[in-house]
Amino acid sequence: YKPDRRSKMHAWVEKNALRVSFEPLDNKSLCRWVEQQLRQMKKTLSMIRFKCWYYEQALQDGSEERVTRMMPDHLPAEIQKLYDDARS
Repeated sequence: YKPDRRSKMHAWVEKNALRVSFEPLDNKSLCRWVEQQLRQMKKTLSMIRFKCWYYEQALQDGSEERVTRMMPDHLPAEIQKLYDDARS
């Protein structure tokens, strides 16, 4: 017996994504689930990058006051995009 690609792919996703499922996923459902997980990870990464910037600025300034006043709509453009993406 040699498992097909689909079975290997489902087994890998279920094992590595820490997802418990009692019913097999069809390819479309699997793709939608993976895409949803990727969107969530991108939002999380945007928030992490924003927070790194935020705390770097606060450390340089000696307080969070200046960066807090910039929020939510007066951040530098690239940081504003991270902030907006994380909160969308």
